[in-house]
Amino acid sequence: MLKERIINKLQEKQFKDFIVYGFGQAVNLLSPLLVMPYIVFICGEEGLGKVGVGLSFALIAIVLVDYGSYINGTKAISLNTTNQIVLEEKFTTIYFAKFILLLIVIAGSSIIILGIPFFRKDYLQLLFSLLIVVGQFINPTWFLQGIQNFKWISTINIVSKVIYVCCVFLFIHKAEDYIYVNAFLGIGSIIASLISFIYIYNHYSFSFQKTSFVNAFHLIKEEFSLTISQLFFSFYQYAPIMLISYVGGDFMAGQYRIIDQVVMIFRTYFQMFFNFIYADVCLEIYQNSKKGIANWKTKNGYNYLIVVFIVLLFYFNATTILLFFKVNPSDVHKLAPLFRIGLFLPLFIGISFSIKQLIFAFDKNKLYIKTTIFSTVLSLILMFFLLTILGLKGAFISTILIEIFVIIVYLLILKKYLFKTKLQS
Repeated sequence: MLKERIINKLQEKQFKDFIVYGFGQAVNLLSPLLVMPYIVFICGEEGLGKVGVGLSFALIAIVLVDYGSYINGTKAISLNTTNQIVLEEKFTTIYFAKFILLLIVIAGSSIIILGIPFFRKDYLQLLFSLLIVVGQFINPTWFLQGIQNFKWISTINIVSKVIYVCCVFLFIHKAEDYIYVNAFLGIGSIIASLISFIYIYNHYSFSFQKTSFVNAFHLIKEEFSLTISQLFFSFYQYAPIMLISYVGGDFMAGQYRIIDQVVMIFRTYFQMFFNFIYADVCLEIYQNSKKGIANWKTKNGYNYLIVVFIVLLFYFNATTILLFFKVNPSDVHKLAPLFRIGLFLPLFIGISFSIKQLIFAFDKNKLYIKTTIFSTVLSLILMFFLLTILGLKGAFISTILIEIFVIIVYLLILKKYLFKTKLQS
C-alpha cells in the first residue's frame, strides 16, 4: 500500500509538472502565432523572410553558447539533485564556460555579419538578433530541467514572450521596423532569464569564487565533439531559410518561414516534451533499463498519437491557416500544397526526437555526433539540389528524406537495446 501511494504521488506530481510546464510552453508556441500575421501585414513576406534569416542566425549561434549544457549538463544535475557541492560546481563551471564562449561567439558573429556580403546587406537586423544569444546565455533552464523545477521554466517563457509580443505591437509600425523584431525577442529573454538566474543563485547560495579557468576550459574541451554535432544539427534545422533566401530571395524565404512556423510549432512542442521527460528517462534507464524503456515507449507513444491528430486537423484546414497568417489570397492556392507536404515533417520529427532520448540515455554520443554531421551535410547538399529543380517544394522534400534517414540510423544504433528489451518482456 505504501509503495502504491508513493507511486501515485509521483505520478500526480509529474502530471501537475507537465500541466505547469505545458502552459509555459503553450505561451512559447502561441507568441509567434500572435506576432507573425502582424509582421506580415506591416513588413510584408519579404520583411518576414529577413526576420527569419536573423532568427536562424541567432539560433545557430546559440548552440555554441549552450555548449552541451542542455544534454550533459541537465543529465548531471538530474543525477545529483541532493548534492549541493556538485550542483554548485556544475552550475558555476558551466556558466563560466558559457561566458567565455559568449564573448567568442559575439566577436565571431560580428565578423561574419560585417564581412560576408549576403549578411552585410542587413547587418543591423542581424546584430540586433544577437541579443537572443545573450538571453540564452543567461537562461538557466538547463539547470531547472535537471532539478525538475517546471514552475520557473514556465515563468521564464511567459515573462519573456509577454515582453516580446507587447514590444512588437507597440513599436513595429512600418515596413523598415522589421529590424527590431528579433531585438525585442532577445530583450524579453534577457529580462526573464536574469530574474530566474538571480533566484537560483540566491536560493542555493552558489558562489563563483571557486570557479577557475582550468575547469571551464576542461569542460569546453570535454564537450567539444558533442557541441559540434549540435551545431551541425542546428544548421540542419535553421540553415534552410538562409539557403532559400540566397537561392530564391527574401520573398520566397518569407513564404517558407510561414509554412515552417507551423512545422516549428510541432518541432518546439517535441523539444519541450523531450526536455520535460529527458531527465526522468535518463534516471529510469540508469536505475532499470528494461522498465525505463517501457516507460519511454508509453510516454512518447501517447504523445505521438495526440500530435498525429493535430497534424490531420491542420492538413484539412490548410487554406484557413494560411489566410490567418495574412498570406495574399492570390498566393494561397500555390502555398496550400506546399503546406500539406510540410505537415508530413512533424510526423517524422516526433519519431526522431523520441529515439534521440535513448541515444543520449545510453551514452551513444559518438555515434550521434557522426550521424548528425553526416546527415546535416547531406541535407544541405540535397536541399540546394532540389531547390534549383523543384523550388520551395524541394526544400520540404529534402528535409523529409533526411528525417527518414536519421530515424533508420538511430534504430540501427539502438537495435540491441530495443531487441533485448523486447525479448526480456
